[in-house]
Amino acid sequence: MPYEIVTASLDVKDKSGRIEVRFGPEIKTLVVSRRALLSVASPPRATELRLRQHVDTFCQIAARRLASASGDTLRITANDVRRWLCAWQISESPVPMPAAHHPLHDAQSG
Repeated sequence: MPYEIVTASLDVKDKSGRIEVRFGPEIKTLVVSRRALLSVASPPRATELRLRQHVDTFCQIAARRLASASGDTLRITANDVRRWLCAWQISESPVPMPAAHHPLHDAQSG
């Protein structure tokens, strides 16, 4: 689902992020937990820079959850990030290919 980021900021006190995102005609607030910020990349950091670097990741996680979510606020947790990373790594992993069979090579070795 297409989205547009309106604002993104870090609550310095509890080190959680807040992202205002427009999904179609609706604006949703994403609350990104401190642990989600720590889990999204290595080394773990809960900073505004980390939030801004991975704002699209958090929006993609939210977009996948929109169908099952109600209300104007979505909380993004470390478990959400882990599930997203796992799904991303699986989709990015190369598909195993069978070894190529070369008739010329087989004739030379036989």
